[in-house]
Formats: sequence, structure tokens, C-alpha cells
Amino acid sequence: MGIPANYSRELPERCLHLIETLLPSVDSISFPGQESIGPLTTTFLLALATPMIVLPIERVERHRGKHFEGYVDERPLDPQLTALIDGELGGRALRHSSFFAPSEWRFTRLPHQPGQNLARYFPHELSAELAKPEAETRASTMAASEWASCLRNALAHGGIAYLDAGGFQKYGMKAEKLAFISGKFGEDVQTPEFLKVLCISENDFLAFIRRWVSWLAATGLSLDLAA
Repeated sequence: MGIPANYSRELPERCLHLIETLLPSVDSISFPGQESIGPLTTTFLLALATPMIVLPIERVERHRGKHFEGYVDERPLDPQLTALIDGELGGRALRHSSFFAPSEWRFTRLPHQPGQNLARYFPHELSAELAKPEAETRASTMAASEWASCLRNALAHGGIAYLDAGGFQKYGMKAEKLAFISGKFGEDVQTPEFLKVLCISENDFLAFIRRWVSWLAATGLSLDLAA
């Protein structure tokens, strides 16, 4: 495989090609001893989705508004892609983004309690809050820039929870939803003031990934693809 000319556009396209090609095979692969809870599709999607989402946000979006080039800044490589990301991930609401679809994302904020650790326990109250219609409205009306920051932070820092079809973290059950958790810190950089939580089903996450890559590829003709 050739060296990509623009990681932010080409790597997501390559990862999506792997997903489309290999997902049917992964659908028949289970972890040894856990065959009863389904195939490793959630793990597969999450592994490939991480660079597909983090790289464009990290290498382009996080430099928005700066008048100097960052040390890994792809804005000068493709001004069209930069303009596209600026327009979509600026101040507009998520529901106006090209990669948004109704009823997919849910969002809530959770005040952080001392000693709280979502790796130990994903509160049932949080699951219930994410199940409310208001959580869907909050996601659709949140700023796309906040959505991007929350999703990037969760993927980059491991703030991810596997949930069952009901949105609960019941160990040993089949994972059908993903929760992406990001902390909002104030002056105390050790303890977050509150947590931001995005939630989406595995099927909707795959549909989102396809639209995300299609959106990033919108300027694909502006550069020659690496061989």
C-alpha cells in the first residue's frame, strides 16, 4: 500500500474498504469461549473507526481558527477539505451536518461524583437518561464542534463503554450499543466537573461511518490518491 498524500481523507477511505470487505467474515468470528454472545463485529468496527474519526479531527479540525501551522497540520495539503471541515464542525448544530441522520445519536451530561469510575460501573440512571427522547434531541441540537470533541476524546483516551440492546452494561451480554464518554475539566485537571456521554447503536454507528467517509471524500478529486 502506498504512503497516503492526505491521512485525514485517505486513511478513512482505506479503513472503510477494509470494513466493507472483511465485515461479512468477522460476522462469523466469535471470541473463543464466548460464542453464545455473538461475533466480534463491535470490536472490529471500533478498532477501525478510531483512526477514521480521530485523525481528521486531530489533524484538521483541532487547528481551526489558528493562523499558524501545527506540527501535524494537514490544512495546507487540501484547502477544500479544510473548508469542508470548518463549515461542518464549526458553530452549526449537529443535525445540520452532512453525516448526521435522525434518531442515531443520544447525548447527556452527567455531574461527576467523587470516586466515580465508569469502568467499574455504568450507572443504570445514566442508561435510563440516554433512553429518554430528550437525549436524542440534545444530540441533534448540540454544536457539531462539541460532538466532535466528545467523540475524539472518548476514542483517543479509552472512554468507551459496551452496552446491551437496552443500553445497560451487563457483562456477558451481547454488545449492541456504544457509549462514548468525555470529561469536562475546569481548574482541577485531575477531576472532571462533569462527563459528556454520546450513545449510538452498533448498526447506526456503521451507517454513520459510511456517511462520515463519504463526507471526507467529497474533495477526493482535488488530490491524486496514493497508489
